[in-house]
Amino acid sequence: MSDYEKAIMRIMERNPHLTREEIIRLIEEEKARASGLLTDDAAAQILAARMGISRAEKRIEPRLRIGDLTPGLGDVSISARIIYVFPQRRFKRRDGREGKVLRLLIGDRTGTANLVLWDEVADKALAMRLNPGKMIKVLHGYIREGRGGVEIHLGRRGEVYQEPMDKSSEEFPPLESFFCTPGDVKGAGAVNLEGVVVEKHQASSFTKGDGSVGKVARLTLEEGGGRINLVLWDDKVEELERLEVGMRLRIINGVVRLREDERPEVHLTRSTFLEVLETQTEPREPFSSRTSIVDLKAGMQGVYVSGRIAQIGDVIEFFRDDGSPGKVASILLRDETGSICIDLWDDEVEILKKLKLGYEVYVEEGRVTGGKRGLSLRLGRKGRLKILSEDAAEEPLDAQRIIRIRDLREGQMNVTIRGRIIEAPQVRDVETSRGTVKLTSFRLEDETGVARVSVWRRPAEEAMKLIPGDMVRIENCHVRASYQGLVDLTSGPFTKIRVEKGGE
Repeated sequence: MSDYEKAIMRIMERNPHLTREEIIRLIEEEKARASGLLTDDAAAQILAARMGISRAEKRIEPRLRIGDLTPGLGDVSISARIIYVFPQRRFKRRDGREGKVLRLLIGDRTGTANLVLWDEVADKALAMRLNPGKMIKVLHGYIREGRGGVEIHLGRRGEVYQEPMDKSSEEFPPLESFFCTPGDVKGAGAVNLEGVVVEKHQASSFTKGDGSVGKVARLTLEEGGGRINLVLWDDKVEELERLEVGMRLRIINGVVRLREDERPEVHLTRSTFLEVLETQTEPREPFSSRTSIVDLKAGMQGVYVSGRIAQIGDVIEFFRDDGSPGKVASILLRDETGSICIDLWDDEVEILKKLKLGYEVYVEEGRVTGGKRGLSLRLGRKGRLKILSEDAAEEPLDAQRIIRIRDLREGQMNVTIRGRIIEAPQVRDVETSRGTVKLTSFRLEDETGVARVSVWRRPAEEAMKLIPGDMVRIENCHVRASYQGLVDLTSGPFTKIRVEKGGE
């Protein structure tokens, strides 16, 4: 009996409701789908495979799971869901014969693995038109160690069948569950990722250690409430031309690496594939990791903060130790939880020309530093400051809540107090790294206590004119450690002294 007749007999045994004529018609449909490339025998075997019937004339029910596989295992049978089908590759063997290899990424509830099909088995799988999401049964495979983990190889003895009915979603999760979002990526390792391109950066060139020229480019992917950078190297940079902001991508076999600051980024290697799912779309779950100012801590990096501009400081020019000129300016950013200074250095200062009080701005990829004057936010190499809205706030931003002296605590920043001067200000010159500056100190009281206030530079000039009995309001000052049992306040870049004429 021919293989063709044997296949028909096996199908009829397993499917008694089908007549011989119906089975032959289904075989002819298989041949038509393969554009005439299949023989009668091959088409009959593929139809049997689709129905879950092996050449051994009995069903083999795989019991192994991907998580059980280890290199060295032989005669492995396993069921899994197809996650991705890579392009078939042809190659020349040492003896001059042509070889073929087809890779599929497959998975079950215990993990994922690459299925590697060789020669005739690869041709058969292509003819079956296996697609992501479908279930397959793999028979008589052997396990090898691959670059991304274990690989299941099928040679001439191996077989691949498409499962006729879907398996339990508990054992074999749906296709989407094998892809994580940028918000899910934490540690290093292999990853399959899905997200929307929100930023596209130009490629750049560099010289490698061997003197050759390399290329690198970056995309920012957003989904699942998070963002992550994709890093494209060398030949992968060419794919940048077809990728645009608003495209939903799937990244198969990406490699997560941790930067020096322990933040992950996904690198695209030769074995990584990109699939465009949609265009002109937006993340289903947009990036939402904006940090409130009150939650900022020294040392935090890659923070996203938004708020309104409450104060804009003067640009200060100076010379560094090496003689090079520098510039620095500060912005006071305020949200509903507090305020913080944004320090702008050198070329960053240019953005001040576009800013006005009350503008709503957004800091991306900022880093938080700590110092004598408390926390501040810096942009650095990766950070950016964007204008979200040029509409002024409904309430004046300088209408800060006045804090009573007894409620002040060390470390508070940009607070506003109100009180009466109780002693004549003391003025002296102080030598600093940026030259001689004036320092004016005085005491004031309110109904809850007495505080010592020290102000520098411009506020120091204003404070020299104060006299005992003046009622003043001091805005945007910082609370330091107590001095001789008194609350101690000092000025910052946005400190203002307002004298309330003739009123309590």
